[in-house]
Amino acid sequence: MKIWSEETEDIYRLPEIGQEEIHRIEKEIKKNLPESYKELVLQQNGGYLNVNSVLIEKGNPECIGIDHIYGAGSPGILDSPSIVKEWGLAENLLIFSGEGNYWFALDYSANTPSVIYIEQESNKLVKVANSFDSFLKNLSTTAFTDDELEMEWSQEEADKIFSGIDYALIEEVLLSFQYAENLDMKWYMTKALELSTHPNSMVREVVVSILRNNIEVVLAEADFTTQELLLKALRNLLEDPNNDIKNEAKDIKESSNINS
Repeated sequence: MKIWSEETEDIYRLPEIGQEEIHRIEKEIKKNLPESYKELVLQQNGGYLNVNSVLIEKGNPECIGIDHIYGAGSPGILDSPSIVKEWGLAENLLIFSGEGNYWFALDYSANTPSVIYIEQESNKLVKVANSFDSFLKNLSTTAFTDDELEMEWSQEEADKIFSGIDYALIEEVLLSFQYAENLDMKWYMTKALELSTHPNSMVREVVVSILRNNIEVVLAEADFTTQELLLKALRNLLEDPNNDIKNEAKDIKESSNINS
């Protein structure tokens, strides 16, 4: 079965890697990677999958959604120790897929690491497969319902995600809130201001997009404090080191007739 997708814009795909670099990574994480994982990343170093789920080996014939596997590097499995520490997970885990409040991990509590699924919000932990080999064999394509695909985050969960290192998830969560019902706009603009100086340019590009989409309603309907939060974020982006972001912020300022 073909594992990797042919996505042209693949945020999880890292540059090609060789055996020597894999050995260096194993020494750094102090864990021996499964041979099947090493073979996989030698073909392509992480990325979106050509499948969307994995069948659990034991118990109910349940499928769990998965659409990517981390590459050997950073951002990738080298970020696992930081994720484990940030979310208070067991140190014997190596995260190889997941976003924010759910993960797939290799569990090194036994000689041959098993694959487990962790759902932080519900404290759910499921053994998916006895080994990474079995995990790969159980990958499949499943038709999920809209309810199963829908992902929502609380403000508390979002705050933790925004302070984390999963930049793709930060972008996804930040964008998702602008469509939320009963959105706390003051909180949202506070987050936009905080992230307007984020070290990752892709995150700052999302902030620009959010300001453009919300500036009219904020200036017309929001209180003074919320308006000031938006304008401060815009001023930060007007000084952005990325010229594309700076020009986009300038266009927002001019089209909205903002003088200061």
